[in-house]
Amino acid sequence: MPNRVASRTYQSSDLPTILFLCKRGMSRSPLAQEIMRDLLQRSSYFGRIRVSSRGVNIVYNDCSVDGRMQSYSSKLDLILHGTSKFATVPDLANASLIITMDADSEDFVKVHKNAIRGHTRPIGIFLAPGSEPYIQDPYDRGEDTDVDDRYESIIASTQTACTKILAVIPNLVL
Repeated sequence: MPNRVASRTYQSSDLPTILFLCKRGMSRSPLAQEIMRDLLQRSSYFGRIRVSSRGVNIVYNDCSVDGRMQSYSSKLDLILHGTSKFATVPDLANASLIITMDADSEDFVKVHKNAIRGHTRPIGIFLAPGSEPYIQDPYDRGEDTDVDDRYESIIASTQTACTKILAVIPNLVL
């Protein structure tokens, strides 16, 4: 009889997860997910952390990712694809770090605080001092707001925040 060594199958669910939440899960959180994945891929954390994104309003579940955001992010060689997914209690419970990107997601995590086992942080603490506390919603804008400026601002703010999140991973995720 051959010597049988116990082996363990790799399961991605065993990895710590960073979960980005926003109202719809159609633009900001998928963008943050892909920026964070790109940063992780180029770091010593590659293959050690999962990143996901969700929306906190069920009305937007399974909606296509924002086409404009796809276009703008493709300039950075980031590919946003798929559909938005509503954040479930298991999503919250399994996340090591939850990043809230707007007031709606802040309220959502407060309502579900008993299910959360990891850390929760508002994205504003990872933005430049004096910045808005959240990443702007691309859909909540006045008619006089330049669409290009809004999307470029969202991308720049998200890049800044994700870079700072990467720096605190040892304290909050691992």
